[in-house]
Amino acid sequence: MDPTLKLLTLINVSAAKPGKRQRSSNLTHYDKITRKAVAAQQATASTSKAALSSTPSPSKRAKNGAAPVASTTISQNGLELVGEVSDDDEEDFDAASSSAPKKQQKKSQITAFDAHFGSDGPHAQAIAKLPESTTSLTWSTSRSTLPSFSTQLIVSSPSLPEFDSQQYSGQPQVKVLDAFNAFTAKHFSSPTPLHKALATTLGSYADFCDANVALRDRAQYRQVLAMHAMSHVAKTRRRVLKNNEKLAKLAASGASDADTDLDLRDQGFTRPKVLVLLPFRNSALEWVDLLTKFSLCSQVDNKSRFAKEYNLPEGAIDKLADASVAAKYPEDHIANFAGNIDDSFKLGLKVTRKSLKLFSGFYDSDVIVASPLGLRLGMEKDKGDSDFLSSIEMVIVDQTDVISMQNWEHLEYVFDKLNHIPRQSRDTDFSRVKQFYLDNRAGMFRQTIMLSAHDFPALRSVYNHTLQNVAGKIRTVAPTPESEAEMSKVVSGVRQTFTRFEAANPHSEPDLRFAHFTTKTLAQLSKSAVSSSHTLILVPSYFDFVRLDAFLREHNEKRKPGETANLSYTSISEYSTPKDIRRAREAFASGKKRFLLLTERAHFYRRFKIRGTKTVVFYQVPQNARYFSEVLEFPFLNKDWGEEEEVDANEVASYVVYSKYDLIGLEKVVGTEQAKAMVAGDKATWKFV
Repeated sequence: MDPTLKLLTLINVSAAKPGKRQRSSNLTHYDKITRKAVAAQQATASTSKAALSSTPSPSKRAKNGAAPVASTTISQNGLELVGEVSDDDEEDFDAASSSAPKKQQKKSQITAFDAHFGSDGPHAQAIAKLPESTTSLTWSTSRSTLPSFSTQLIVSSPSLPEFDSQQYSGQPQVKVLDAFNAFTAKHFSSPTPLHKALATTLGSYADFCDANVALRDRAQYRQVLAMHAMSHVAKTRRRVLKNNEKLAKLAASGASDADTDLDLRDQGFTRPKVLVLLPFRNSALEWVDLLTKFSLCSQVDNKSRFAKEYNLPEGAIDKLADASVAAKYPEDHIANFAGNIDDSFKLGLKVTRKSLKLFSGFYDSDVIVASPLGLRLGMEKDKGDSDFLSSIEMVIVDQTDVISMQNWEHLEYVFDKLNHIPRQSRDTDFSRVKQFYLDNRAGMFRQTIMLSAHDFPALRSVYNHTLQNVAGKIRTVAPTPESEAEMSKVVSGVRQTFTRFEAANPHSEPDLRFAHFTTKTLAQLSKSAVSSSHTLILVPSYFDFVRLDAFLREHNEKRKPGETANLSYTSISEYSTPKDIRRAREAFASGKKRFLLLTERAHFYRRFKIRGTKTVVFYQVPQNARYFSEVLEFPFLNKDWGEEEEVDANEVASYVVYSKYDLIGLEKVVGTEQAKAMVAGDKATWKFV
């Protein structure tokens, strides 16, 4: 159905519902909801003057014409965090600074929240001028730096006619910032430089993608994001409540219908405003704890139920909690898999004046915390109902790299359901719905924040093609010097061969890679007595794994001894049972099987070490470049298994098949400058020792 027709149908249904406030104006319902905010300001002028006659509290009163701020101001390296008093108190500010010209006052008061989400703000005005056929924005990019960020920033701004390119600053809501300051004082003595840099960047409401989040900084990222999310909820909720008070006062004063018919557009179609997507319940446990701390609520309902469902189940044992077991795994594996790792969950959080209710219904929630899988299953169970995602204004995707190891399609499914006009009205008061929601352009106002330990093509694709925020978008870039590349961590003497194949476009690349590998790489391996056995083949994509598995099986079935190569193999994927994995590892280590196919996701989940490896073949550059040096340690771990024989590094070799579309991962493996030369140079084969 056409979005405009669907919207008008919803408006008519909503207007006909019993209990709705009826107005006697001669204007049509659509005319009423499209009136400018100026009418609201004029209608409430008298009540505003009455409110200003009383002396405002010191915390809200501006001094010397300055905007009200929190009791604490934090400043370092030009970054400043101050508590932002809601603009719904701006009548107090106007009275206190009446000596300044009105235009100057208005310009100095406007914040990123007003500029971006205001129903008549500069961003809304810019989008309203676009033709209805425009569904995506064009961008101009520039590089920037920010103190406390070790990475560079690529800033993309929308190219719009007559667009005010001014960068509006925004700060956390004053009471939320006070709660955050109390938290950081307890754990860090004061907000760290990283805290300040993140809060300042996110306060602009631009999209933010950081694909270089170090494990040691993950906690600080979550703390700032939780504070930013609850600040947005507090600002939105306060605006709605203040406008409710205005309507109630005018109705109680006996004003006429014309006076009470205010154009207070402060809402979306549904209540949920923040969506937090996470891979496992262990992450949700930490996130909900932080959201609770910054919610300004003294009471948390259903807290015991949450602890029971999101901690380890009763009787379950966390092996990684044992120090002797944890010592066998890398630090990032322990951080990802300690605790409850169930990947199907969804949880609503409802914020009221005094309490935070967990497990609230989605349509009554302010924040939704879920895994992509859990959210998708819930929508499919409810016959595809995704109306609760229609008015999401902030999406936070944490541990995006981990989500990519689950099923990226689930995340794409959720993004596809965001910010559509709902199928049902659900008691929506359309007279208070913002115009860009009615125009089906809410996606251009949604702030999307994505965090990852490393960059990868699917993440870059979402950033480039899915994110259309009129406030702009920012991503981090971190060039990799050769001294820090994964190749430099490999044991000296190992022969490393990189072979490039040409691909005209990314759609044909999988077929061309398969053809190159089966006709050239396998033939090269078969020529050598060393590389034709004890060879581990790491395959990032499960689809490529299935294709390669079928090829090897068919080859062995049709093989004629003496005429074709012996490609006996075994395989391990993320779907293999423990019994199958044990058999495959034993057959490979003993030499009964020449090749072992291993998926990158299987290595991600289990992180086991493959005994008997002498040659490593990378069917594609690993998505997580760290696995390159990690897998090339396998041949040198014989002593860990009690074997006396030492492996000579000169007898170990690795082969990597790559194309120009592997540049993102290749940079982390060989270094940024070397990767550029390998992708753009005339040489197709590069050898390193």
